[in-house]
Amino acid sequence: MSSTTVTIGVKWGKESYSVDVDTSTMKGLDLKTSLFSLTGVPPDRIKLLGLKGGKPLSDDADLATCGLAELAAKNKKLMMMGSTAEAPKAPEGGAIVFVEDLPEDERDAATTANFSPGLANLGNTCYMNSTIQCLYAVPELRDALETHSRGGGSGDGGGNGEGGALNGGRALVDATRDLFGEMTRAKTAVTPFRFLALLRQLFPQFAQVGQGGVYSQQDAEECWSQVLQTLCREVPAVDALFGFELSKSLRCEETGETREERAREYSFKCNITINVNHLSDGFKVALAEERELRSEALARDVLYKGESKLASLPKVLNVQLVRFFWKQNTGPDGGGNKAKIMRAVTFPTTLDVYEFCDDACKAGLDPARKAKIDKEEKEAAERLTAGRPDADEKKGKDAAAAEGGAEEEKKDAEMTDAEEEPAPPAAPAAKDAAKDPAPWEPAAGTRMTGFYELESVLTHKGRSADSGHYVAWVKQKDGSWTEFDDHTPNAKTTDQILALKGGGDHHMGYLLVYKACYI
Repeated sequence: MSSTTVTIGVKWGKESYSVDVDTSTMKGLDLKTSLFSLTGVPPDRIKLLGLKGGKPLSDDADLATCGLAELAAKNKKLMMMGSTAEAPKAPEGGAIVFVEDLPEDERDAATTANFSPGLANLGNTCYMNSTIQCLYAVPELRDALETHSRGGGSGDGGGNGEGGALNGGRALVDATRDLFGEMTRAKTAVTPFRFLALLRQLFPQFAQVGQGGVYSQQDAEECWSQVLQTLCREVPAVDALFGFELSKSLRCEETGETREERAREYSFKCNITINVNHLSDGFKVALAEERELRSEALARDVLYKGESKLASLPKVLNVQLVRFFWKQNTGPDGGGNKAKIMRAVTFPTTLDVYEFCDDACKAGLDPARKAKIDKEEKEAAERLTAGRPDADEKKGKDAAAAEGGAEEEKKDAEMTDAEEEPAPPAAPAAKDAAKDPAPWEPAAGTRMTGFYELESVLTHKGRSADSGHYVAWVKQKDGSWTEFDDHTPNAKTTDQILALKGGGDHHMGYLLVYKACYI
């Protein structure tokens, strides 16, 4: 092996390869051709990532200057993306092939062809990738970031130039918007280098390094909270999208003293206990309050009990199933870890939060809920009528009878008109009444009903928050679902989503994102 030849590792999916590269004579296309002989992926469909500068390897790249030798010296690998399958061609002779008739592997590829792309894993970053996918699945969030002027945030961004990163919050807004734009335009997996670098700069907890110098796995909920709180602080439209109010009523059983509190939240934390089997059970547990507070009458801390209620509702409701808790180690070295509650907790695709609202919030929802129920009952009656065998026959007879009656009335009217005087013009009062506007009604699609539709699920597989694997599951416009396992999208069904309830070592729901239903 010459002094200019290095052996570089290449990872493609679950496979790994070692390729000898002569950096003095070979170009980027030569390396891709070598990989073609190993993998069967044509050079024009090969994308190599992990080089100096973060850009994919071009065909005319000089391999002596792109950092391959440094990668080989550090025993690091390039990441290869590309498929051996040819892109679908238009059918010849005008023949139409339905997705249902394709082989299973081709069916999945066709189903996910129009979905947003996956995100490359940059070293234990599945927690970040799944968070981004669930946020990207909210089109109103993308619109809010797109219309927000660059550098126009109102907050200090987590840094005012005296310690923290200067304008860090506004930089994160820009990075999120730009990443969303890249995901919208891209046809293959996106590599979120800039977003990750900024996330680690603003929140050093995500830059922790474990054994072997590898970045540590992190808690996806902590990533979600840090990113969303920053966006809400910088962009008022995002705050209005995710924020909601909780009203809290507390009472001291010893003295009868009461306290009323109000708090703005951006995530509903649903506790899991031995009695929680369904999401609604977790809501009830989470809304029950027991706290020790200072009693003015007794001049000491006493127990207050009460409950919280939803005083306002968000357009997008994020629910966290609190699956992790700190477990202290019993060994001599101490320490601990975030242990996981594996209990199965079912969740619905349609969530009704009406019973968890306070009286004022319920009163605001009542008219819309009644209209929704009336509409559904009317549609159900129409479907029932349409399904009767004799419906068309009866409808035809009724139409014929109506037509015959109309002819008779027309003849009678013609005879009467010939015999009677013309009717006088309408009275002014009648004319004025005809001009009166109809009573005001809210525009369609603007009234909240208290119902929410499930839009995405962030899951965790493993026994600890700081290990295992995170994945995003996102609902598409046609009602189907897609699993985003880092860079790989996979088509899923609603039944497969509902199976993410937990109770075993499979992926289980951790964050649930619901979108409000309007009428």
